[in-house]
Amino acid sequence: MKPESMCLNYDSLRLESAAVTLDPDSITLRPVTPEDYTFLLELYKSSRGDDLRGLEWEEARISEFLSMQHEAQQRFHQNDHQDATNEVIMHTGVRTGQLMTERREDELRCIDLAIVPEYRNRGIGSLIIRQLQDEARADGKPLRLQVIRFNRAVNLFERLGFERTSETGTHFQMEWLP
Repeated sequence: MKPESMCLNYDSLRLESAAVTLDPDSITLRPVTPEDYTFLLELYKSSRGDDLRGLEWEEARISEFLSMQHEAQQRFHQNDHQDATNEVIMHTGVRTGQLMTERREDELRCIDLAIVPEYRNRGIGSLIIRQLQDEARADGKPLRLQVIRFNRAVNLFERLGFERTSETGTHFQMEWLP
């Protein structure tokens, strides 16, 4: 994939049509920059919080809580995944998501994959995972990830050949073998 340097505002992420055919060449990755902070915070908030809404929290409280959670996640990643690659997923020059991976001696680890709501269910996540599978296959390594148990992405990962290897009260550990 070629790097992409164009950055647009989060507000510009609206699609005019729900009928979008995904051209694999339209998806690129570029390194995260400090200018992406607000985008990444909003992306984080968009992919979490539904369980909090079930508690009937006010939106301001949910937003504040998710901001704190995002900061904690950033610190965790900086401490525990110092060698990770953190990239913005671009679709035709528009920021559409985030991919964080770590290439370890014994595995390829997908640490985080998130897509903005307007671009979900359009094949972007599947394309990214298939590319990671191709890389893992070429390197002869398993592709592993962790996903929250109630996340709809569990079904996607299982369709793409991942198997649950263990679970906690909140997460599944999943693995794809080449």
